[in-house]
Amino acid sequence: MNRIENRRSIDRKFSILQEISSVIVATKDVTTLAYLMLDRAIDYTNAEKGSLMLKNEMDELYILAAKGFDTPFIETYKIKVGEGIAGVVAKTRTCILVEDIDTDPKFRQIKRDRYKTKSFISCPIVSGEKLFGVINVNDEKDSKPFDEDDLSLLRAIADQAAIAFENAFLIKQLKTKAYELEVVNRKLIETDIDKTEFITRISHELRSPLNSIRGATHYLLNTATLKKKETKDFCRIISNETTRIVAMVEDLFNFLRLENETVITRKSLFNLSVLLDDLSESKIVGTLMNDKNINFRVDTKEPAHDVMGDKIKVAHLFMNLVEGLSHYLRSGDSIDIAVRGNDYIDVKVSASRNLPEEVISGLSKSKYFFYKELSFGEMRLYLAKKGAEAHGWPFEAKNAGDGFFVRMTIPMSSRDALETVVTITMNMLADFVSELLDLNTCSIMLRDELTADLLIRGSKGLQDEIVRRTRINIGDQIAGWVAASGKPLLVEDIEKELHLSRKNIAQYSTKSLLSLPLKIGSSVVGVLNLNNKRTGEIFRQRDLYIALAVTDRISRFLDKLYSGYEEGDIDRLITSFTDMLDAMKRYRSIRKILSDLVLRIMEELGASEDDKKKALYVSTIYDLGLAEVDDTILMKPQLAESEILALKQHPLTTVEVLNSFEFDEDVRKAILHHHERYDGAGNPAGLKGSEIPLISRVIAVVDSYGAMISERPYRKAFIHSEAVSAIKAGSGSQYDPDVVEAFERVLQEEEWQI
Repeated sequence: MNRIENRRSIDRKFSILQEISSVIVATKDVTTLAYLMLDRAIDYTNAEKGSLMLKNEMDELYILAAKGFDTPFIETYKIKVGEGIAGVVAKTRTCILVEDIDTDPKFRQIKRDRYKTKSFISCPIVSGEKLFGVINVNDEKDSKPFDEDDLSLLRAIADQAAIAFENAFLIKQLKTKAYELEVVNRKLIETDIDKTEFITRISHELRSPLNSIRGATHYLLNTATLKKKETKDFCRIISNETTRIVAMVEDLFNFLRLENETVITRKSLFNLSVLLDDLSESKIVGTLMNDKNINFRVDTKEPAHDVMGDKIKVAHLFMNLVEGLSHYLRSGDSIDIAVRGNDYIDVKVSASRNLPEEVISGLSKSKYFFYKELSFGEMRLYLAKKGAEAHGWPFEAKNAGDGFFVRMTIPMSSRDALETVVTITMNMLADFVSELLDLNTCSIMLRDELTADLLIRGSKGLQDEIVRRTRINIGDQIAGWVAASGKPLLVEDIEKELHLSRKNIAQYSTKSLLSLPLKIGSSVVGVLNLNNKRTGEIFRQRDLYIALAVTDRISRFLDKLYSGYEEGDIDRLITSFTDMLDAMKRYRSIRKILSDLVLRIMEELGASEDDKKKALYVSTIYDLGLAEVDDTILMKPQLAESEILALKQHPLTTVEVLNSFEFDEDVRKAILHHHERYDGAGNPAGLKGSEIPLISRVIAVVDSYGAMISERPYRKAFIHSEAVSAIKAGSGSQYDPDVVEAFERVLQEEEWQI
């Protein structure tokens, strides 16, 4: 390479890295960055194929972004760290350039049936001690081997990727914590309401036995002529009513201390090691240990599997255990927590001093709380034991040698894990559907495996008590009828539907509803119930179309979930759903979608019923990726080149956000290509004319029209006629002429006059 070529190469590399750095600042979306980096690496190295792989929790590499490979391969390919070419690169954390694999001693035994040439480059993506993944380029277009110049760029891009993924990892943690706090806040509000109602009811019920006791004792004390039989009757009243009071107080204690397992309403999947590490770093524990000069250690070096349970209550369990043990320890003593995982998780909490034998024996008594007044330490240990029992975890406590230990054995049932994931994802999907259709109330009911009854597995806007006690036989009530018939039901006024014969009930503020079956194959596996529009409006045909699209996707998701998700995929799955829900909540606040206009244009164009339904559904979600773009960018009158690049990637971001939920390739393509131009000058693929999906061409017109008539910080909204004129001016270049004509005809209708 001569001096001029070398200078050009350096300038080009600098330009690529500067572009990537600018986009890292402009967007938080990992997939957008991954595709941009991969595109620039492939362009510079003149390669035909490339991939960017990330490492999951199971030490496997999976493909996040790829070019030149089939979609099924991208979605299913995984390889263990240490195996294959990418696995070896990940394990050694060293970039490799192979000019001819047949002569390379490390890799010549590895088959590479998917590649045309024998040369490739592979670089690890590493930040400090943390391995994120690997970036690869293959098959130079001129069949030449890659060279050191290509390697230097790929190494630099891998370094940029490490920065981006490190930032993304931190943002993911913040999102997870934010979602957990939202759930906690919701639980606290619901629990506070439940406690108030419960204590009020208990107080009311206590009046009767207390008045009976008061009356009986008063009579005994003030009547000297009672016969023996009358005395026995009054003593029996006192005994019976006192027993009732004790039972009520016990119920109250169980409720307040969450002893009853049915109170644990929503389990989640969480890593116990992470929870214990957080506990060891908490200010409360730190202050307690410092004040008493107690050494506190948590040994979680051996990776533990995820645990199914109520994360907040498990945290309380360990906090109670630590506080209870510290009550009996002295300066210089220690508390150690060790976690080991294999077929089950073994948790051992050890103290360096014996506990009093009466405390240990008291823990084995189920009514210990009522036998004596407990000390602070006894109360904390008792509550810790009850927390373990509520989760079904065996709780062994004993002195051994000069110390004391508590051992809990946490079973790891794949069935329990699946049911927990179902509950988590169904709650997220209920939340997602509520945002999608502007609902206050939504529930997803699934059939019980043993009884075939419908149970609420996910909900938004329903109290926990309703979720717990609701069980509907197939054929009974509205959901049961929908499950039995396998047909959706749209009701405008429940009190006017004679065959349903029920009045509206308290938790529903409107009389209109939608109920739709969830099917796997021909079998109904559940029901989606939609109630209480935030606007108070009734449900209409457009809502049914969107809801039908949603039920198809929930059904497909359930089928895939029950067919078998690997353990390592669960965390990614839940993270994906969290991102999707987060994007939908922020997206709905950005703008209102003219979805009815999309539907009318599709009707005007004579589209099929299936295409109309898809178009309406796409019109509600096509710009979700904008939620991942910094709000300040959306408000700017003029954008930098890097910000324009970030914005151009948002259709790809939308597809990635919906990745775990969206199965329809037509819907994916419609979203991906809604910023193509009719003349072929658009993005991301430069499609033109009929190559662009029809739904994309319709969305392009409606999206532009909606943007024009909306107020912006940097400009006033166009009036209707100005917007229509601008759309007509772009006919044949930016927009499909047939779609523009249909758009004009629809706007001439009376209901569309603006």
